[in-house]
Amino acid sequence: MFGLFVALSITTYPAFGDRVSPPQVTNPRVEAQIDKGLIVELIVNCRPGTAIITYSKAEQLYCTPKRDCLRTISAALAQSCNP
Repeated sequence: MFGLFVALSITTYPAFGDRVSPPQVTNPRVEAQIDKGLIVELIVNCRPGTAIITYSKAEQLYCTPKRDCLRTISAALAQSCNP
């Protein structure tokens, strides 16, 4: 399971200066990752503010502050970072 998380964090988390830019998202950046076992909290700095997205390793879902769980991080960022 550890290998899956490492590959996921390298390819999809916009950390270390990388950015994810779906058309409707204004360049969000993951500022911190807090691993709590089966849940990883992502603190995302968006242009209008900050959002906390959780990733469930067991269910492989990204859950947004709007109480929706989505399969892709880009969809979760788009929903979390737009007012």
